[in-house]
Amino acid sequence: MSIFSEFTAFSPSREDEKELDYKLDELIIWEIGRKGSGFKLKLEKGYVFNLSVPWFLTWVLSPHNKKVLLAAAVHDKLTELDYDIAFSSAEFRRAAIARGYHPVGAWALFIGTFIYLQLKRIIKGNISEN
Repeated sequence: MSIFSEFTAFSPSREDEKELDYKLDELIIWEIGRKGSGFKLKLEKGYVFNLSVPWFLTWVLSPHNKKVLLAAAVHDKLTELDYDIAFSSAEFRRAAIARGYHPVGAWALFIGTFIYLQLKRIIKGNISEN
């Protein structure tokens, strides 16, 4: 187990329990690529993120799933920093596995996240190299 896999210092960012945003209550560091890579992503205390699950898939994955929430924070931060969507999604998959999500399920989330976000960009007309 690692600090990342045991990390529980996140909470809803608002008092409304139906709200999907969460915030980090402590700093957490994610090592990109592999443990020991030295390429570290800092997620600062107070960072707000969410697990975007299309409404029609919430029966498969709750947007409040604690095994996947921190992976969503990694994904959101990398996306904000303008990393390629495939790269961000791959790190989401790795982080979900590190949190105890089954690897097959994590691959399904990777594929679903990548396709969903690409379609969302195409529909909005935000087609870019990312």
